[in-house]
Amino acid sequence: MTKRIAILAALVAVAVTLAGCGFKPPGQWNEAEEREHVAEALASWATGIEEYDVDAMAGDAVLAAGFKLIIQEGDAKPYQKNAAKLMEELLGDRDSQLTFRKAPDEGGAGYQLEFDVDWVITKINKSSATVNGEFGVWETIDGGLGNDVPGRIEDGWWNSDNGLITVELVRTPNAWKMISMTIVFNAGAASVARALSGPVGLGIGKLRPAI
Repeated sequence: MTKRIAILAALVAVAVTLAGCGFKPPGQWNEAEEREHVAEALASWATGIEEYDVDAMAGDAVLAAGFKLIIQEGDAKPYQKNAAKLMEELLGDRDSQLTFRKAPDEGGAGYQLEFDVDWVITKINKSSATVNGEFGVWETIDGGLGNDVPGRIEDGWWNSDNGLITVELVRTPNAWKMISMTIVFNAGAASVARALSGPVGLGIGKLRPAI
């Protein structure tokens, strides 16, 4: 009896540990609910881009093992990054990006970025999903931007990029995670912007911190 109690206690301890880690067994399939979960995951990722939240953009809770990012700019040859390379670049630029977002009286420029995406889930099943999106990137700094910046300016906001994005996700017990992403930037004014500095991380956001 004592041995059985010890075994039961050990099982309870394991269950408590898993609960503390946020572990949840896969539930029954409900496509409507899973579509909502996919939409929530993508919305959180987009907010991470706007706020330069590295974990929300490329953390372990967001990217699945084997993640691959492909970026194509206009007619240029596509280039590829894995999760480790992406994280390295995002972390390397984080301090300057977060400072850039601070108000001028705090040493920043009051930088803001809006990442507008119209997502369409083109495929979803119990194990994977494919989502396409048409996006626009808008940027500004405190006081707005003038006509000296190349491209489209509306109310002090610069439309620095437009393009298409495809995201492949896999369903895990805890979340939908990205396994691959392809970002295709349209050619045009944005190519002029890219000449100002090399692309970093996801390549989204062309105004670079002057610090």
